[in-house]
Amino acid sequence: MFANVVVSCATRPEPILLPDSLPTATVGVPYNVPFEVIKTSSPVHGIYVDDRSPLPEGLWVEHQDRDSHGLITGTPLKAGAYEVHMSAGTYGTQCTGLRASRVYRLVVTE
Repeated sequence: MFANVVVSCATRPEPILLPDSLPTATVGVPYNVPFEVIKTSSPVHGIYVDDRSPLPEGLWVEHQDRDSHGLITGTPLKAGAYEVHMSAGTYGTQCTGLRASRVYRLVVTE
């Protein structure tokens, strides 16, 4: 039984965070971009933005525990080009949970 669990854990696909890129945002205009974690064998416990490379001021992530989808939402307050590091983690079952990561470039225009 233990050998079956080890093999099963080792052959799980890595989850993927989508979309591949973020559309351009505009200062003062509401921004809503859905995203999804695919190829996951267990529920998603969180979708995170790294504090060292955050979303622009006025934007945030909405995600409900165990959902494979979420939303970047809000109204950007300042123009610029931002490098945003996002990741999603899955719950572990018999295996350790997995993580999907992606670095986005988000341009906010005037």
